[in-house]
Amino acid sequence: MIKALFVGSVVIIISMLIAAWLFEIAGRALRKVDARLRRKGRAVQTLVVLIIALFWILTVLTLSIWGWAGVYLYIGLFDRLETALYFAIVSFTTVGYGDVVIDENWRLLAGMTATNGLLVFGLFTAFLVEVLDVVRFRQR
Repeated sequence: MIKALFVGSVVIIISMLIAAWLFEIAGRALRKVDARLRRKGRAVQTLVVLIIALFWILTVLTLSIWGWAGVYLYIGLFDRLETALYFAIVSFTTVGYGDVVIDENWRLLAGMTATNGLLVFGLFTAFLVEVLDVVRFRQR
């Protein structure tokens, strides 16, 4: 149990640091793109900025899920990548079908995966709100 809590905590910390770093990079890129698109119409500017923001969100989501799947494989909880990815997606999104379960000694890791998913989705929400706020503010 302690081992699962430790591993889960480390993965959450690393995942959140990477997510924060990637969103900082995205913020810088979006500011540059936004400045270049000021002469374009509002609709074009908003669309391009949102597409870039959604790409970054998808990148962070994908990296997080692959990271958890890699941890599951490394620990030996699954012997197939597809099963590890499936379990990571189901746990990360807090769906939790229950058709695939992990060893009792590591089951807290599933909850920690879900906790990481909640944190990352919260970060996604904050990021999108900030992006839209900046775009709309500059359009006024």
